[in-house]
Amino acid sequence: MFIDSALIAQPLVWWSIAVAALALLPCLRFADWRAMWEVPLRQHLLFASLLFLVLLWLISVRIFDGLWLHFMGVTTVTLLVGLRFTLLVGALASCAYALLISQPLTAAAPAWLVTVLVPALLSRLLVVWLRRRPQSNLFIYLLGAGFGGGALSALGLAAGSLLLLELSGDHRRVMAALENWPMITLVMFPEGFINGMVLSVIVVLNPEAVKTFDSDKYMGEG
Repeated sequence: MFIDSALIAQPLVWWSIAVAALALLPCLRFADWRAMWEVPLRQHLLFASLLFLVLLWLISVRIFDGLWLHFMGVTTVTLLVGLRFTLLVGALASCAYALLISQPLTAAAPAWLVTVLVPALLSRLLVVWLRRRPQSNLFIYLLGAGFGGGALSALGLAAGSLLLLELSGDHRRVMAALENWPMITLVMFPEGFINGMVLSVIVVLNPEAVKTFDSDKYMGEG
């Protein structure tokens, strides 16, 4: 989801930029750049993830002036390349998307918070939780982390966006959204389906490409 900067209070925009900077700087510092440069597959996945996000986001619907709704795909990227690289790639994708829809770069920071940071954190936490479960089955990973992660991310996106609008004083749109809250399922299901489908294809074709996939646990190898 992308919200026009005109709908967000200016102090909130600058706070979003500050939070984004505080989150991205540690990612730049502590991301495993050596492994990235030593393994060409990881480089290809990183650039493919950037292209995937931008193209997916361009398939958007303008609900009303200043609000673009699109699928995220952040869950898939998080499972493929890890949390730190997802936040970095998502920041680049947010800036590219802002430019493509003729929005200022400052608007990319609030969009990054709700479209990348929140979904990526939720997806990562879900993977950690699944790893701690005694059950070990391939479908638990695909359905739980893929489909479930995508659906949970959509829920987090909706909550984060409503919070931004509420803090910006747009109570009318917030109340309208809350009155029609069952419609969130229309976003959760397709988001979960897309992420689950893409993840399933990659795990079947090349499980080594998925950073968060533990073949010993979910497939009983080794």
